Amino acid sequence: MRKLTVSFVLAGIALFSCSYSFAQRGTSKTITTTRLAGVQETFEHTEAFSLEVGHEMLVTPLVASVKVLSKNNDGKTYEKATFTGSARTDVPSGLSGNEYLVGKLMDGKQVAAIDVNLLKAQATYDFCRETNADLIVLPQFNIRHKMHAVQTTDVDGNPVQVEEPVERDGKYVMIVEMVGFPAVYTGFREGTRSDGWIKELFKEGQIGNEDALIHVEETVSRTK
Repeated sequence: MRKLTVSFVLAGIALFSCSYSFAQRGTSKTITTTRLAGVQETFEHTEAFSLEVGHEMLVTPLVASVKVLSKNNDGKTYEKATFTGSARTDVPSGLSGNEYLVGKLMDGKQVAAIDVNLLKAQATYDFCRETNADLIVLPQFNIRHKMHAVQTTDVDGNPVQVEEPVERDGKYVMIVEMVGFPAVYTGFREGTRSDGWIKELFKEGQIGNEDALIHVEETVSRTK
């Protein structure tokens, strides 16, 4: 059986990406529901592949560098940029650019979790559009519920004021504070034997939070 091998390496500040090659094929899928009168939901997915079955192709690894964009007034010192959401076109009315509506992941009748990774990916994409960047180097996040005060009563019937998460249309309003160094890929070139150290570094894998002395603090609350 023939093998199809495609290798794509982007190196710079120990950041890498991989690309894929497939056999030629196209697909589409439509899902329709009629549970509600007059409502139709459709979904379409199409894939295009560039290599026909039976052919073999080897691709020379591609090497690139990462150039950080944001600099201080002296033109030498890099400084972090702050995400504002100014490039978003889907900000719900009444919310700020760094506020997102996030659906609840339910465990029976109880809220189990919020898909933080999906929210971080969306904010990173919006941050790249905002800064005309390809990636954000060393991103840092502070993600939390937007809260508001509500009047209720305690177990003795006394009026009290408490804070609760803001909801809209059955979704939570989440605030995403994010900082990082916007950067672009540059200096693309074909890899050579002298770039072998990149592959060795890639094999070592990423540094874990414990090794990097980073403490990640995460709070999960459950409500009935």
